[in-house]
Formats: sequence, structure tokens, C-alpha cells
Amino acid sequence: MMKITATWPELTLPEDLVYFRCRDQYLVANPGLATWAVLGETELSVLRSLAIGKPAPPVGIGPDSERILARLVLHWLVYLPGRPPQVRQPRSSLREVYYAITDGCNLRCPYCYASSTRKLPGELVTTESLDLVDQVAALGAETLILTGGEPLLRRDIFDVADHARRQGLLVNIITNATRIRDAATARRMADTFATITVSLDGGTAETHEPTRGKGTFAQTARGLSLLNEAGVQPMINHVVTPGNIQFLDKLAEFASGLKFRGVRLMQHAEIGRGAGDGMRYAFDHHMAVQRFIWTHPLASKLIPEGPKPARQCDIRANCGLGGNEIYINSLGDVYPCKLVTGPLHKAGNLRDRPLGDIYQGPVLADMRTNSVFEGENLADCRRCYIRASCGGGCRAYHAAMTGDLKRNSRTLCRMLRHSAVTRFWLASGFTGRDLAEHHDEMTTPRLVRDDAVHPVFEDWRPEAEPGWRPAAASRRDLPLAVLGGATPGERA
Repeated sequence: MMKITATWPELTLPEDLVYFRCRDQYLVANPGLATWAVLGETELSVLRSLAIGKPAPPVGIGPDSERILARLVLHWLVYLPGRPPQVRQPRSSLREVYYAITDGCNLRCPYCYASSTRKLPGELVTTESLDLVDQVAALGAETLILTGGEPLLRRDIFDVADHARRQGLLVNIITNATRIRDAATARRMADTFATITVSLDGGTAETHEPTRGKGTFAQTARGLSLLNEAGVQPMINHVVTPGNIQFLDKLAEFASGLKFRGVRLMQHAEIGRGAGDGMRYAFDHHMAVQRFIWTHPLASKLIPEGPKPARQCDIRANCGLGGNEIYINSLGDVYPCKLVTGPLHKAGNLRDRPLGDIYQGPVLADMRTNSVFEGENLADCRRCYIRASCGGGCRAYHAAMTGDLKRNSRTLCRMLRHSAVTRFWLASGFTGRDLAEHHDEMTTPRLVRDDAVHPVFEDWRPEAEPGWRPAAASRRDLPLAVLGGATPGERA
């Protein structure tokens, strides 16, 4: 069998291979394949020799060259002769359908992406909702997520959920839990829903009620307690804002007294009623969340937003809108995502066309066939050093900042890149303490070929200048409740 060292002149590697450093160890990442490996000085020297076209491995390595090259090939950092990998985007299959079963809500959260208030005239009635379920199941979806508004305001909520279960669907619900007032309701929910997600804006009344309303903390806390008593470990959604970020410790302390699956920390977005509220979520806020999670003893089940690569070659071509997930509002309108609901992105209405026809139509097809590798919607991602791990991030988040679904916010990209790289390190056995103490060198991407900082690393700086405005249409020009973000997970 031919040794890899014998093929040295024919070995190839990506032009934009990057590395990050922690003391004397180097995390090398392949941007196009979502692969990475932690290397030592000697291994990196072999990789660099290949990158700059040296005719042979570095002198003095000897028989270790074969072992090192084998490891680099196994981690897809180096390609064997004539065998560069080809990334092909698979056909999307529908997995999740979000159904806003009502726009009515008993709360008036100031940042609500859906701008929910009262039940809308013309909402789908029970028979139409049951037919919606049948069509979702017929398309092969796995999960129906009931949201709103506040879905527990619908009197037929359990009728619809039970029908979905009979059709073989997993049924989840997103609720503010204020309507879970007794043990019987909690038990009914435990028997019905695979996942119950509860929205909580703080660990105390003082932090929760400025957004949720007076008296709501005790109601939501009571709902959570009743769910626990019924055997439910819910997910918790927490919207992080510049106004509550300093109280994450109170949230963690409160949650430590509950049985729960995790707390999603979702950044405030300028969407719906949150547009123009002056609470822009910046990179400093992102870093405050990260440092809290890295260092706080109660933060192990707090889940920040952003890419979460944990497995090699776990490639994300896009965020899934219009493909893996779709959204149906209370009137039967179908959209690519619960957060992308502008007039241009309406794919159809269930009262006019079957869901299967709508899903195969041009609006949703355009969304799901674009990727970080091809198409117009994600062209900004082509040069990024985490593109295959990120999938472009939430398009609604980007559009909320730039006014254009196809244009990336460099500030958001900065957060996405930071999230992905820190997850590379954590998945490789490094700790939050390591990241806190060696942050800059562990998150600065350098090209293997010449040690230069990757050219997109600081492309966020123009957006940080005072008075910067996007060249595209202002987000204020977008319809209310058009845009927002929750990637991944379920936002209430």
C-alpha cells in the first residue's frame, strides 16, 4: 500500500484553511466542510509546509510524517490526490411546522415578534385546523409546534393537538404558562405535548414583569411548578435585552430550583414591537452572555444563540427556512419561517391551495434551494471561515438589521463566528475558563498558508461607526411583525 508521504506533491488543502491558538495548541478548521482538529506545533508545521507548496515535509520529523498526514486526511484538512470532497446540498424534507393557532394573547410584551394582541377576524376554525393537521402529516412532517399569540387561549387547543398525535405527529407548544392554573391542566399538557416551552423574562418579578406585565411572574412560576409536579421538564425561552442582561445570575438561580431541559438565551431583535425600541443587541451584550456561560457555576443548562457545531462534517447549508420548517399563521397564510412573514414571502393560503402545492411552489423553493455554497440569498457567506458550520445564520435576524433578507449584518456575523469558534474549542475538550483567559488568541482566525488574519474577521467595523445605516431598504420599511430570529429553537 502506498504511503501518504509518497503522494506529498499531489496532496491538496483548502486555500482558506484557518487556525486559532491556545497556548501551544492550534485548532485548525476547514471552512467549507465544518471540520476541525486540535494540532500541536509539529503537526501545524507539516500542514503549513503543504499550504505554501514545500516539496517535502519539514526536515527532522522523520517517520512521524506518515502518522501526521493520516490524521490531517482523516479530519478533512488535507485531501488525497484527485479526491477533493464535493459538497452537495440534499433535497430538503419538511420536519417542523409552526402553527400560530391564534393571534390572541393575554400579554403585551414590548418586543413581541408577532405583535400579538387580540384574536384576528377570520382565524382558522376547528375543522380547518384539523384539516391543516392532516395536510401537515401527509407531507411527512415530524413535528407540529403550536404557538401564537398564546395558544392556550384557543378552546379547541387539545382537540387539535390530540388529532395531530393520532396522525403520528409529535406536538409541541410554546406558552407563557399563565394559563396553567391547576394540576388538571398541567397533567393534560403533560399527556399531550412532547415538548412544552415556557417564556420567562427573568428570575424575579422585578426582571420579568417590566416586559410581561404586573403579576405575571408569580403566574408563570406557578405554571412551571405545576408542570414539574406533573412530570414535565419544560424548555424555557428567555429573551436577553440590554436591560436584563445583568440579571442572568437571578435567572440561573431561579431555574436551579426547577426541573427543566434547558434555557434558551435568545437575543433581543428589532422586529415586531421590538423595532425601534432603542434596545439594540450588540456584540458587547453577546460577550456578556458568553462570559457568564463560561464561568458561572449555575450556567451549564443555559443555551446561547448561535451555531453549535459539536460533530465533524455537520454541515449546515442554510437555516432551514422554507425547507425543514415552515410557518402557518392563524389565518392560514403560509410562510418560509415564523419570523419571515412579509408580503413578498407569503407562499399561499390554505383556503386557496393545498399545503403540498404551496410547499412545492416558487416562494418556498427559492428559500430552501439557496445555500452558503450556491444561490443568491447567501452570497455574503461565501468567504466566511465558518460558513459550513453556520449555514448563514437566521435570515430574519440579518434582515432586521440590514432591511434585506439576502444581505448579512456584519455585526450579527461577528456574533455567529464567535459562537461557532468557541464551540469548536469546547467540543475539543477545552473549558469556558480557557476561553475567558485566552479569549483573543482562541478566537482570532489566521490563515494557515501565511499566518495573516482572515480578511473577514473585522468586516463588522463599518457597521460600528456612528450614524451607520444599511444601503438597502431600512428595516422600518418592512411590515410590522415581518422579521425576527430564533436559530435554532422555538421562540415565543
